[in-house]
Amino acid sequence: MTAETMHADYAASAKTIHPVWVRVCHWINALAILVMIGSGWQVYDASPLFGFTFPRAITIGDWLGGALLWHFAAMWILVINGLVYVTLGIVTGRFRRKLFPVGPRAVIADIKAALTFKLSHDDLSHYNAVQKVLYLGI
Repeated sequence: MTAETMHADYAASAKTIHPVWVRVCHWINALAILVMIGSGWQVYDASPLFGFTFPRAITIGDWLGGALLWHFAAMWILVINGLVYVTLGIVTGRFRRKLFPVGPRAVIADIKAALTFKLSHDDLSHYNAVQKVLYLGI
């Protein structure tokens, strides 16, 4: 079997679990969180509480004012991205399809299965009851 046929077989069997808009929103969040962490470290370095500071190479903002600007900019990106994500999740019906129904018996059963290492992961496109409750909580 050649590399081309292997790639074609994989591409044919690959199943997209999340739509593009979900993946884009998650990557935007990941980048914004990294900016918040780096700028937060710079804010901490401006007045450290403990006996250490973060290396300047991993901080963002160069000084307290600059770090705060980066921090608040990333915060607004997270807020706007969150609003887009929730709006699209409701409008497309994805939240209704993926997160409901969920009941206490299913949550307890999935917790027991997870604690005994018997929680099924056969279908990655299906959330278990614990995931549903946690996603609804967020």
